[in-house]
Amino acid sequence: MMEKILKIIGVAPRSKKRLLLAGLGLFLLLHLIYFAATSPTNEGPWKPYYERVASVEMIDGDYHITNFRRARYDAAGELESIKWQDRTIDPTKLKSVWLGISVFAEPLLAHTFLSFDFGDGDPLVVSIEARQRPDQSYSPVKGLYDAYHLIYVLADEQDIIGVRTHARAEMVYFHPLIIEPETEQTLLADMLARTANVGTAPEFYNTLTGNCTNSLIRDAPYSWLKRHFDPRVLLPGLVDRAAYAEDILDRRYSLEGLQRAALIDPEGFSPTQNDLSDHLRAAYRERLSLEDRL
Repeated sequence: MMEKILKIIGVAPRSKKRLLLAGLGLFLLLHLIYFAATSPTNEGPWKPYYERVASVEMIDGDYHITNFRRARYDAAGELESIKWQDRTIDPTKLKSVWLGISVFAEPLLAHTFLSFDFGDGDPLVVSIEARQRPDQSYSPVKGLYDAYHLIYVLADEQDIIGVRTHARAEMVYFHPLIIEPETEQTLLADMLARTANVGTAPEFYNTLTGNCTNSLIRDAPYSWLKRHFDPRVLLPGLVDRAAYAEDILDRRYSLEGLQRAALIDPEGFSPTQNDLSDHLRAAYRERLSLEDRL
């Protein structure tokens, strides 16, 4: 078929290889020109829940956060209200870190986030997202071509989890990570440092190289190849498998058992209830108690 096409347009078969190489070279050149001609920016306009970027400053051992987000949504997933607040975090009070996996195209495509629990009923969620302009919607394909900017959203669990479990009807898994306290502190420090950096030095979101998952593990002891080519990272719906393999989920149970315990039941709560965070953790512990240990 290719040879027939080449003959029709007057290209000899022996020139086919050269023509294909030239086409590939032109394709790569155009992509290089495109990426070189674009640069990330914090200049708006943005969708309302992306209007502000969080900033973080450490003062006397505490993290001082500006533009901590508390967004609330209606039953259709439309923004109903939003509050941008200042918040102070004492890192020494960190109790645990939870991994969220919100599957929007089963079983492979998902959004991942981390929740840092300080035991006060109001955990700090770090959600790395594709910052969108008012006329944009998310597309993994467009995410390959600098269509979106990278944003580190600092928000509460009612904001990040509630809209996904109810309005968007996504399957949300919520796992406690089994890591040492020192590692928890390092992870918190890394996430907040990255938040501050991206807030002052904008970056593009990229579906493969700068998505929600490989941005989360940017400072983890993962090799470059694993970070960018491991299918369990490229396809965030599989990230719990990677966490299990790395022994940061509870290996006393099977992965399947942990998944059953971690799957949030949206029928069991209201996304805006004040004790949402306590409810999610108590429900997880109750479901896990029904699972057999290995």
